[in-house]
Amino acid sequence: MDVGLIFSIVPRLLPTFMLGLVALIGLLLQRKTLSEVIAGTIKTMAGVIILFSAVDLLVGVISPISTMFGKVYAFQGEPISVDWTAFLSEYGIPVVLVMVFGFFVNIVLARLTKLKYVFLTGHIMFWNAFMVVAALADAGKIKGVALIVLGSLIQGILSTILPALIAPFVFKLTGTKDFTIGHTTTILAVIGAWLGKLVGDPSKSTEDLKISDNWSFLKSMTISTSLIMFLLYLVMGFIAGPAWAAETFSGGSQPIWYLWIIYQGILFGASLTILLTGVRLMLAEIVPAFHGIAKKVVPDAIPALDCPMVFPYAQNALAIGFPIAMITSLITLVIFGAIGYRYVLLPLVVAAFFDVGPAAVLANATGGRRGAIVASAVGGVMLIVLQALSLPFVANTAAGFINAFGGNDFSVIAIVVGGIARLLGF
Repeated sequence: MDVGLIFSIVPRLLPTFMLGLVALIGLLLQRKTLSEVIAGTIKTMAGVIILFSAVDLLVGVISPISTMFGKVYAFQGEPISVDWTAFLSEYGIPVVLVMVFGFFVNIVLARLTKLKYVFLTGHIMFWNAFMVVAALADAGKIKGVALIVLGSLIQGILSTILPALIAPFVFKLTGTKDFTIGHTTTILAVIGAWLGKLVGDPSKSTEDLKISDNWSFLKSMTISTSLIMFLLYLVMGFIAGPAWAAETFSGGSQPIWYLWIIYQGILFGASLTILLTGVRLMLAEIVPAFHGIAKKVVPDAIPALDCPMVFPYAQNALAIGFPIAMITSLITLVIFGAIGYRYVLLPLVVAAFFDVGPAAVLANATGGRRGAIVASAVGGVMLIVLQALSLPFVANTAAGFINAFGGNDFSVIAIVVGGIARLLGF
């Protein structure tokens, strides 16, 4: 199987057409007019595409921070030599089959049990299936049909349980039971929300921060997040060295470097604004349409959707959580290096935003400002701890993937599934 095809097409086509199909079937079952069916289906798919376009922009903005950190800190440890993309190329068909059959297991469990959650975040389904297969296959003893059958059962169970764990906190945040979250943020978000409830006061929300008229422009999420990202770039650039940063990112021109980081900051804020536009567009169409399907196939089913669905509910918490998570994760990374951890660990910038960010949003609902801050700080530490703990379980298959995108549910899957496989002698 062509790994390039998997990377560039499947993780984008899958959620776009999956949610478009859900909208189409749901609207047809509700006997909507042809005009309403076409409009609802296209708006849903457009919302997914807008969301993904914004995510690509955000990843492009935050990724250079890892490069700057790598300049000032070289982790002394055993490098990950296995090419996880080669593993994905070899096991591409089992991964896809586990994803598809796992979805059917999820539907059956939602139909027969009290856990009425259907995992609809297509690209996360794909990468969860990849992690399940990688954890099962790491020791080289589970192959063929056994790998697909066992992997599908595990995938279906995970797709049912993970949205159920986070659901009570999402319901509290939104005030409705229209959707829950199906994403890699589950473990961090649940712990963050629990910590918020333990240490904070939900009446003192991050969204109610009092700002003087002189600083009223900070009330705009676009402006506040742009400034935060600009300052983060500026600080990291000075730590790495202005000359090196200019050489790396702006062709050796320091004046252009400063203009570039201003641009990056504003691009970050603009990307978030685009992302929220896609979220609102998709949410307005997919929830009513899904309920049309639920009445026929899985009564009372609740869709588990992508994590940006919660971003509009606490934008200040999101803006606060990301830099705090970055700081605590980088400190934790240095500590692991100092104590001589075996493997090379890398900063998880993408996860700090897309996994700890939702934790800050939910923690704000349970514990206000203090809850959001504590959840973000703990989430940053957990990113690196989970990355370190999970690497041995996928050292022969997907360790490189964990180093780039782990520290979240991907790491939990590696630990739990890989641990069980080893206990059973696989």
